[in-house]
This record gives sequence, C-alpha cells and structure tokens, in this order.
Amino acid sequence: MKKTLWNTTKSLLVVFNHDSLDRLNDFRKSLDKALSNSEVERIIIVVNIEKDIDKNALPPHFLIYYNSPTDYNFWGKLKDIQLEEEFRKPFDTLLWLGETKKKSFSEIKKIHFNNKIGVNSNDSLFDLHLNSESREPSEILNFVVETLKKITLA
Repeated sequence: MKKTLWNTTKSLLVVFNHDSLDRLNDFRKSLDKALSNSEVERIIIVVNIEKDIDKNALPPHFLIYYNSPTDYNFWGKLKDIQLEEEFRKPFDTLLWLGETKKKSFSEIKKIHFNNKIGVNSNDSLFDLHLNSESREPSEILNFVVETLKKITLA
C-alpha cells in the first residue's frame, strides 16, 4: 500500500467552527464515516462556538471540546485544563475548517504537527490550503479525505 497523507495520519486534531446544530450533526456523522476507514488512532475535535451559545445545549461527545471566547482568562490563557493537556501532545495532522479568527487558533499554533491543513482558510501556518466550494460539512470532509488520499509521501 502506498503511503499517503491520509493513511499515515495516526493522530488528528480537527477544528470546526460551529454555526448551526444541523451543520454540527452533519459534521459529526461525516467525520465518523471518514474515520471508520482510516488509520487514525487518536483524535481530538475542537468546535469553536460563539460566547452566547450555551455549551450544555450542545450534544455531548467524548472527543469534542466546545471552545468559546469565555474559555480564556483575561490574559488569554485557556481555562479548560483537560483541553490544555490535549494541546500539549503532538499530532500528525491538523485539519482546520473555516476562518482562523478564533481564540483557539493562537493555542493551536503552539502545537507540533507534521501536517497542517487549512480548509477554506488562508493563514501562513498551514502547509496545505484546500478550498471547497461546498458549505456542507459532509461534502467538505469527503473532499478533504479524498484529496489527502491522493497526496503520496516519499
């Protein structure tokens, strides 16, 4: 089997910007499907939410950390000790979906990644920039996974 960017990813950090419950549910289902046929052993999902959204109203999931601007203290330090611990670990791949104007972006820039992929975002942090014309999470994730399967590694 040839080594591709997708099949060599064992640890994955995915960041998704929440804008509706329907899109979040679509994203979760699509990600579950993509991961079921992958080599990924460790995954953390950070869902950026607006400060006026009640985290308790969102569906709980043991892999998802809902991240709000209120999760940072006055000096910009993350209050969630468990998420901070996850951010200390290196990951094979970062998959950031959407705009980077989020408080979590400064935290994520400190993490070591072998591959940093931005989807519909254009920051110099990313090694690879992918643009999807779709706004549907399922279509975006499918596009990303299929693209990463085509990128052969030496």
